[in-house]
Amino acid sequence: MPRLDVRCKVDLPVSVVTMNNGGKGTFEAQAKFSSISLGGGYIHNNILNKDQKIIGLKYDLPSYGEFEILGEVMRSESNGFATRFYNLNRDAKIKLWDYIKENLSDELSCPYCGTGHTQKRRSCNKCGWGLNLYSQNYIIEHEKESFINRLEIKSKEFSIEDIYKTLNYVDVEILKIGKSLDINEEFVGSSPGLLNVFSMIRKVAPTDIPVLITGESGTGKELTAMAIHERSQRRNKPFVTINCAAIPENLIEAELFGHEKGAFTGAYNSKMGKFEYAEGGTIFLDEIGELSLQLQSKLLRFLEDKIVERIGKNGGKKVDVRLVAATNQDLKNAIARGSFRKDLFYRLDVFNINLPPVRDRGDDKVILARYFLNKFSKEMNLTKTYSAEAIESIKRYDWPGNVREIINKVRRSVVVSKEIAITPQDMDLEVPAETEVLTSLKEVRHSMEKQKLIEALKHCNNNISKVARVLGISRPSVYSLRKKYKI
Repeated sequence: MPRLDVRCKVDLPVSVVTMNNGGKGTFEAQAKFSSISLGGGYIHNNILNKDQKIIGLKYDLPSYGEFEILGEVMRSESNGFATRFYNLNRDAKIKLWDYIKENLSDELSCPYCGTGHTQKRRSCNKCGWGLNLYSQNYIIEHEKESFINRLEIKSKEFSIEDIYKTLNYVDVEILKIGKSLDINEEFVGSSPGLLNVFSMIRKVAPTDIPVLITGESGTGKELTAMAIHERSQRRNKPFVTINCAAIPENLIEAELFGHEKGAFTGAYNSKMGKFEYAEGGTIFLDEIGELSLQLQSKLLRFLEDKIVERIGKNGGKKVDVRLVAATNQDLKNAIARGSFRKDLFYRLDVFNINLPPVRDRGDDKVILARYFLNKFSKEMNLTKTYSAEAIESIKRYDWPGNVREIINKVRRSVVVSKEIAITPQDMDLEVPAETEVLTSLKEVRHSMEKQKLIEALKHCNNNISKVARVLGISRPSVYSLRKKYKI
């Protein structure tokens, strides 16, 4: 088996620091590296107790300075022991690599597997490792390749739970998919549709133009509006949200624009509306398609002059507010039905962001499910993973409730699951089993033959001669096929 790191022979002094017997105090002895690599080295001196596992190493690389690291004893022999380096930081590793390059023998054999070559090669034709050892970026590329090889070796011992834990950890903690794009922490995914949303948020956020966010329920319209606000010059001012569908029609005008004392029955005090609360910031009107035509007219007037008129007050107040609106309706159809003003639509639809449904986001289904599983497991101080069946169910389910449904089902599964591995039943996912219907070639041919005959008869108005010419067969064959398929 080839090595994972280049090893070279050296004669490098090293101080080995060990614990005294009984664990009281330390003992430092002088020894030498007889060979060294980025991952460890062989120390030529048998100075260890048999129970010694972790040691301290101090060595001085000529021209590169002194280093102190920890080592783990991997094996002991009569004349020395092999150690693996523990805490070799990036700077120390680069300097060690420069030292190793200087001490490599200029042979044609591969330093990884020992295969001899007749001339210098860019890579070994046996083990596949790159051999362009003196290129500037060699160590970076090698470490990536080395990591993949190490992971492949170790993963052979993984259980299925270990695999899912690793995938979840890589997605959420290392790659920080979605979060690494500096949007909202729950904007998780890497599908082209979502990446396009991220790009549009960045483009429109610094401006002051109105934004219309469209998409199905549960796709994250409020998160999108919040992301726009947080990346705008108004981020230190209020972000005010109002759901137009959640407030009764007779109250929403007062909620948006405010009212004066005595303006209507029950108006015992003057009240500031949401537009005034949002002064200098952003107001987010969710489900704007639910507004009445009268309120749509008042909102249009506000967009034109930015003046808020409280109910029961003569005159208005100018406010500086950015409007972001959202809807899960098709506003163009609403315009055709007469339930939404065309002029208001074009004032809102200056910049449109359409959020793709989860079913169209490919692998984002699994990435989202892993992200929220990791989040809720941490909140409840539990360790949970998905079974292979759960992963398959997540992929096959359409998620009509989109991200909101994923959140709810994952949170439920963490609570109800009795085992570490979450099942489709824990998530309440009932995905119909796909039944594969096997059809013989003969059945397929007969089905197509019958369909083409029906189409030809219809096209030729049952004129047998024409049908024969169209299908390229004889008239008796047409009669025979009609009898065969009872047409």
